[in-house]
Amino acid sequence: MRYYELLYIVNPNLEDYRINAIIDEIGNEVSKFKVSIINHNLWGKKRLAYPIKNNKYGTYILLQFSSERFDFLKEFERSLILNKSVIRHQLVRLDEEPPKVENIEPIIDNAALLDDAGMIEVVEKTEVVEKAEKVEEVEVAEKIEDIENIDDSDVEKSGDEKKIKEEKKEEDK
Repeated sequence: MRYYELLYIVNPNLEDYRINAIIDEIGNEVSKFKVSIINHNLWGKKRLAYPIKNNKYGTYILLQFSSERFDFLKEFERSLILNKSVIRHQLVRLDEEPPKVENIEPIIDNAALLDDAGMIEVVEKTEVVEKAEKVEEVEVAEKIEDIENIDDSDVEKSGDEKKIKEEKKEEDK
């Protein structure tokens, strides 16, 4: 018996019912090849390491299954590539049988606030991060004050500007 694990990322802009339909569709697709599904769990939305098809986030889904045969894998992977809702996938062979996991709540990325795209991130700030932000704010404010206090005499003039200024002084005399 061979064990496989498929992790696929779905477009994050899809509604829950569409994600459930995709999960059912891929489950049915793999079932056509007479395999037994061990786990098929939704992990939830997470931030991607790099943008994929202009998406910064993706909905992760894990499928673990077992099969006696392996000749269907090329055809199955081809169907994943052709599925427009799946933006990335990775299929690996496992050395041993994965434990059966009951349907769990989606894993929520530990990040933030509502951003421009309407994605939710929850950010936990530590005291160190908060202190660093305060120090940075003070440094920025000091730099702004320094810039405001600079007068024309502090700025080095180019050669042409100096000549023009000297000519004006001579004309005034």
